[in-house]
Amino acid sequence: MMLLDVGNTTVKWAVEGDDHFTCRGYFVRRNRDFSALASAAWGHLPVPDGIVVANVAGPALEHDIDDWVAAHWQLSPSYIRVGEAAAGVVNAYTEPGDLGADRWAALVAARHVTPGPACIIDCGTAITIDALDSNGRHQGGMIAPGLEMMKQALSMDTSDIGSLPGARAPGVTLLAQGTAEAVISGVSYMASAMIDRVVADIVAALGERTETLITGGDAERLLPLLSWQPRHDPDLVLKGVAILAREKACAT
Repeated sequence: MMLLDVGNTTVKWAVEGDDHFTCRGYFVRRNRDFSALASAAWGHLPVPDGIVVANVAGPALEHDIDDWVAAHWQLSPSYIRVGEAAAGVVNAYTEPGDLGADRWAALVAARHVTPGPACIIDCGTAITIDALDSNGRHQGGMIAPGLEMMKQALSMDTSDIGSLPGARAPGVTLLAQGTAEAVISGVSYMASAMIDRVVADIVAALGERTETLITGGDAERLLPLLSWQPRHDPDLVLKGVAILAREKACAT
């Protein structure tokens, strides 16, 4: 089974066999031709038994996925559809379908990797934080801008920062000696401080046994700045997609 985590910036994928991932990868798809990227990433793979997708990038990309898969593998993907409950997790949203499929999959995966309460942080295009109680009831969540989004906001609303090159510095300096590094430092510390505070409040509400899991493309950048070390699981969403696929919580 091929599993896809399709975000606003990146497509992550893995092939599951015998309860483990036999291969995996990712590509940055924003403002690039999806068909060419997919062919480069998947063109050499054998035809999978099926494809299950968690997509938060909108219907246009769903059509691109459908077209590529039909043309190359003669298959029809299934898509995670968020509901009121699945795989031991109860959705807290008043409108269950408003919760992103990636967050739903991450909640399901967290429920299966830790038996008690959990806090799930996803550091992608946006930073999302969700909480689960010990009975698998979603307590709700929050959404904040991710690092690149905060950098873009500074670029749009200031005169000098907008002219900076887009290259990312290799690390984070507390007090930088250049504007580009200062921006990276500022947004990184802003994000990590927010995460620290929210997690502390969630642990206070759910109890000291609350396990914190972190995933997403910017997780490694933020981990050194956090006041504690959560469990880092880059494949958390894909693991949840696999569980939901087995639970038949998806639709073509």
